[in-house]
Amino acid sequence: MPKLIINNKLFMLVFSLFSLNTNCLAQFNNKVWAFGDSAGVSWANSSSLPINFISNLNCRNGTASISDSNGLICYAGLFNNTLPINVCIWNKYNTLMQNGDYNYGGVWYHVNLFIPDPGNDSILYMFGIGVTQSNPYGFYYSTINYKANNDSGIVIQKNVQLNNFPAFDALMAVQHGNGRDWWLIFQRWYAPNGLTPTNDFFIYSITPSGISQANVQSIGSTHSTNLGHLCFNSLGSQFANISIRGMIELYNFDRCEGNITSIVPIEQEVTAFPYPIYFSCAFSLDGSKLYVSEYSQTSAPSYLYQFDLNAANISASKTVIDSFVNPDIGINTLKLAPDSKIYLASADESLFWPYPDTITAYTTINNNLSVINYPDSLGAACDFQPFSFNLGTGRSYYGLPNNPNYELGAWVGSPCDTLTVGITENDEKEDVFFQAWYNPEWNMIHVNAAKLKGKIGMLRLFDVEGRVVYERKMEVIASGYFTGEIAVNGITAGVYIVSLVTEKDKVQGKILKY
Repeated sequence: MPKLIINNKLFMLVFSLFSLNTNCLAQFNNKVWAFGDSAGVSWANSSSLPINFISNLNCRNGTASISDSNGLICYAGLFNNTLPINVCIWNKYNTLMQNGDYNYGGVWYHVNLFIPDPGNDSILYMFGIGVTQSNPYGFYYSTINYKANNDSGIVIQKNVQLNNFPAFDALMAVQHGNGRDWWLIFQRWYAPNGLTPTNDFFIYSITPSGISQANVQSIGSTHSTNLGHLCFNSLGSQFANISIRGMIELYNFDRCEGNITSIVPIEQEVTAFPYPIYFSCAFSLDGSKLYVSEYSQTSAPSYLYQFDLNAANISASKTVIDSFVNPDIGINTLKLAPDSKIYLASADESLFWPYPDTITAYTTINNNLSVINYPDSLGAACDFQPFSFNLGTGRSYYGLPNNPNYELGAWVGSPCDTLTVGITENDEKEDVFFQAWYNPEWNMIHVNAAKLKGKIGMLRLFDVEGRVVYERKMEVIASGYFTGEIAVNGITAGVYIVSLVTEKDKVQGKILKY
């Protein structure tokens, strides 16, 4: 635990300071996406503006990627659409990782994702589920040492099976309330005919001790389809589950216990064709809006919808943000990006897969992503701009990376909030010194640190629900020293978390603004 110094004149209340175990210092994030045909988008530059790069993918389905404060770590996707299934893992140098071929998953749209091993800062898990027999059926993981081979990485364990039943195309994960471990969640379905309805959720726990099935809950409406999407809000407290036969439901989730606590039905499955083919969902950053894409397999338009989750009747708040009457536009995956905008991928269905490498095969549809610029805003104020973000030499199909929120952190103030530890007067000496206090006279938080090992980092202030209320990049002064201030004018009184993170350190503390 970092050394704590209290200035009685300036501190009215300090709850605690903590430092994460050195095995968990890597700051993973969702700032680099690889998908589609050679498409790559990165928010990892200093300006936080998205820039393009060229990936090695040519994948019309979903993908997965993970990055950290240094940039891209690795990404994965289906190498081609032929048998046997060949999901490949590429490293940050855009080369195939050693032993990185023929992983399971990848045939559908939300079936692979990376999770950091909470007990080892060199290890990643890549999880995959099988929706169709060719995958094959089951829930699998591969283990990656991404720092091996001079950061080129190696897959050290491949396709370890955890169960053998068909899965609903909606694999997702959320960080445990302790800020270290993870919950992984998905549903099953009953192949091959899909006539047996189910509402079973399988919840797995990922801890330093390994992977284990934590819970099975039968909750919510039953459905009999194999394709849909499960997306969490930015706090990890709620997720939406949708299906290609028109189901939309909200589920409240307890990040401490790994339990679904309640549901809010919005729309139920349609029993007869034509079905509303709900393909993807995304919450706005503040969690007040839910966006759903409807893909059309008929001559009818495809749609982008918004639901107001603060409305008394959420179902009645359904608003058409845009319709796509061109039958060549295969709208599909929605994803909240690091810039707080929501991006929408579409395929050009006038072209066969794979797209030809000709100039005419670069179209407005596949050479651009559509963007919701202000997702928190109601109706037309969300400013949806179709095909407005150009992908350079890349092209989109139906998928975007199926990445969880790697920066969610602890559920502050919850029973499992491991940030909360007692303050003692005789703390043992630690390498990192950290000091923070609120100055009511200046309405400012002062932050000092010493013996930091990193050089570049981020200073943030979080409220008790985990929302970022202040953020700025920082440079550690020579010899590991940092000093800075956070002006808190306009920020309401209450408990806040001061967080100082570098590429090698993470220290945080609770203070009270009064």
